[in-house]
Amino acid sequence: MSKPTSMQLYLRLLEFLKPYRGRVALAMGCMVILAACTAATAWALQPALDEALSGKNPELIYLIPLLVIVLYIIKGVAYYGQATLMGHVGQRVIYDLRNRIYDQLTYQSLEFFAHRKVGEMLARISYDVTLVQAAVSTSVTALMRDSVSIVFLLGVVFYQEWMLAVIAMLVFPLVIYPIARFGKRMRHASFDGQVSMGEMSSLVEETVGGIRVVKAFGMEDYERSRFRRLTGDFLFHQLRMIRVQALSFPIMELLAGFGIAGVLLYGGMRVASGQTTAGTLVSFLAALIMLYEPVKRLSRANNEIQQGLAAAERLFDILDERVAVEDAADAKILNDFSRSVCFDRVGLQYPNTDAPVLRDVSFEVMRGEVVALVGRSGAGKTSLVNLVPRFMDVSGGAVLIDGQDVRRLTQASLRSQMAMVTQEIVLFNDTVRNNIAYGLDASRQKDIEAVAKAANAHDFITALPEGYDTLVGERGVILSGGQRQRLSLARALLKDAPILILDEATSALDTESERLVQQAIDRLMHGRTVIVIAHRLSTIRHASRIVVLEGGNVAQIGTHDELIVRGGLYGELYHMQFESQLEAQQDVQAEADSEAQASPAGEG
Repeated sequence: MSKPTSMQLYLRLLEFLKPYRGRVALAMGCMVILAACTAATAWALQPALDEALSGKNPELIYLIPLLVIVLYIIKGVAYYGQATLMGHVGQRVIYDLRNRIYDQLTYQSLEFFAHRKVGEMLARISYDVTLVQAAVSTSVTALMRDSVSIVFLLGVVFYQEWMLAVIAMLVFPLVIYPIARFGKRMRHASFDGQVSMGEMSSLVEETVGGIRVVKAFGMEDYERSRFRRLTGDFLFHQLRMIRVQALSFPIMELLAGFGIAGVLLYGGMRVASGQTTAGTLVSFLAALIMLYEPVKRLSRANNEIQQGLAAAERLFDILDERVAVEDAADAKILNDFSRSVCFDRVGLQYPNTDAPVLRDVSFEVMRGEVVALVGRSGAGKTSLVNLVPRFMDVSGGAVLIDGQDVRRLTQASLRSQMAMVTQEIVLFNDTVRNNIAYGLDASRQKDIEAVAKAANAHDFITALPEGYDTLVGERGVILSGGQRQRLSLARALLKDAPILILDEATSALDTESERLVQQAIDRLMHGRTVIVIAHRLSTIRHASRIVVLEGGNVAQIGTHDELIVRGGLYGELYHMQFESQLEAQQDVQAEADSEAQASPAGEG
């Protein structure tokens, strides 16, 4: 796909002004009035000098100052009108853009986020959008206002002295080149600066999120050096933009000086020879000086537009990203789950990868069954369960719910039939109550307390400073791992969905927390159709069936006892875990015996 031109990018940006075209039209009216008043002020100098001050028409001495005051009042009102109207439009454009980008991010499937940095996304939705705002409001205002001003002032100068106007206009072709040249350099520098800002945001997000690891490994200096390198890159690009902006002003001033010098030379000669009046020359010069000002402002506006276009390129990269998982046009609503979840020759391959993650996976989970997925790390267990709620779509085969392909169902109705508890516990920076009732009615206090008790969470919640109204902090930072897991189980219980997808997360917990969490899991599984990814094989001995995955394929299917008798991969994994657990128990017992022998005789 070819890269869009600057004009295509800018026209697309201006589409964001369409909902506010009424305000833009009013602002343009104010700009026309403002430009007309500016031109009228320059024109009024000629009769003031030639008629009033020469004594030919002395009453104009009183009228012209009054006219100037009236013109400046009208200019002030017009400026206020266009500034407030376009300021409102600019802020609304930011509002619309940020919402569009956030909507697009939340629509995307999981594969979209696989190779993207969170901090970089944050930089686009904050820093880049602000640059776009200047391009579609501040700079649009300057373009409109100054372009109209140029037209009116050109009318004045050509009306006063067309030959002088031609001499003054000779420098204008020379002005276009530096405007275009500087604008291009500004865009490149701005784009590079925005990339650096994204990398900075990403590094901060990673460092703060992993601060315990950073400190544990003594990597503070390393992370600081990485951040300094990125801030140095950003500084370099910002200084490039400053140099471009600083250079554009003196060049524009120099070109304007040549034009004015030419007018003074030729105009002075005409006044000296009596071919024109001093008033006409002064009025012409005033209009010409006023004319060069909007031209210079157009150069600054172009620099802002180029920064906005660089940001727009990055924003449109997100907005144009195809949403991989969408509802079909004729998608059906899944009513109450009643029969089975079926994996029919399922294959999955991630974009831009060589090897598939899953190959020809087939098995069925009947209503009320508990089916466990077992396998070495990287076998494809999580990828497989992510296909059920359609977090991503299969590359081959199909996932069927009650005989219906999940791709033919609405995502909302499909996911309403499922609850999910993942190993990576996600809690939001909100109250305990709102985290449990996430997506549901938070006013159901009795139900919330009931599921909290079932999840063995009620006791620790009531011990918190504000009970159910306690803020848990970002990612539940004030809670222990076991407490966070029990809140996520309570959340799943409150949803009360018939299908449960469980990524068992007891392996990282201490013994007491594991016991409480396992009790909550048993309650959660009761009466539901469960697909569980098992990390501790001892917890799934009573599963209806166990599916063993190896390299993306189904290696074995059977009950625990059947698979132990059969041997193979499951038996190997089970015996490895059993032996490691037995060794751990023996180490604990040996340590206890050693302490007992070291106790003084007769103690106790």
